[in-house]
Amino acid sequence: MALVLGGGNPLRRVPVAYVNRGLIMVCVLAFVSGLRPEPFAFVPAYFYGTVEVAGPLPTWDVWRGLFGHVLVHGDWMHLATNMVALWVFGDNVEDAMGHLRYLAFFLLCAAAGALAEGAMAVEPMRPLVGASGAISGVMGAYLLLHPHAKILVLLPASVVVAGDLAANLTMVLMPPAGEMVETAWGAHLGGFAAGMLLVVPFKRAGVPLFHPPSVYPAVPFPRLQKVIVDVFPPPDPLGRRAGALERWTVAGKAVVYFGLIAVLFWTL
Repeated sequence: MALVLGGGNPLRRVPVAYVNRGLIMVCVLAFVSGLRPEPFAFVPAYFYGTVEVAGPLPTWDVWRGLFGHVLVHGDWMHLATNMVALWVFGDNVEDAMGHLRYLAFFLLCAAAGALAEGAMAVEPMRPLVGASGAISGVMGAYLLLHPHAKILVLLPASVVVAGDLAANLTMVLMPPAGEMVETAWGAHLGGFAAGMLLVVPFKRAGVPLFHPPSVYPAVPFPRLQKVIVDVFPPPDPLGRRAGALERWTVAGKAVVYFGLIAVLFWTL
């Protein structure tokens, strides 16, 4: 998941994104309560029947894993990065779809991510856990709905989401070694693809794709933007060009931000 901390994109059609908040609460409670992963993990070998040693498994258990894996996370960092990303992107996607449609969309993206990971899995007996695939679907939908919206770190959503998508694609095409091989990169790509395909039939009638920049607040984080330089600031109304110091400051912040993303990817 991308290194994001908050969104500056107001809700327009629902007062509160109840389903998105509920999903976050359920995942956190599942982690805090120590929910056992075995009954909920998705094991590709059982679903696809590709490994003889997998043995028979009741049909209900196989399908439960297809959707239930989103409840289980490996550690607190896995949970935190997923839930923050869901908090930032999920509410506006729910706003565009409505509560029940968003829930169905989320579950379908979770299933698509699990199936994609299973189809590409080198070790089909390794269980898949976590909501990353479903959240990737949410991010894919957000990319088509709100590419110009600013997120905390003051980057357009298109930059952050497209960067995250590119990183996942790179990891699938050039598989990493070490601990990073345990990350379900295929599930992320499957979720992204499902989210970008399903957003059109699931969004409300009249909700456009690619909202223009003019519909977002010019200063989405007024307090923070007093001390943080915007990497992509809005045009100056008087047409003035940024000075050399401001340009160097912006460039420095961009280097630090993308450096943090690189460190996050290589240390998790």
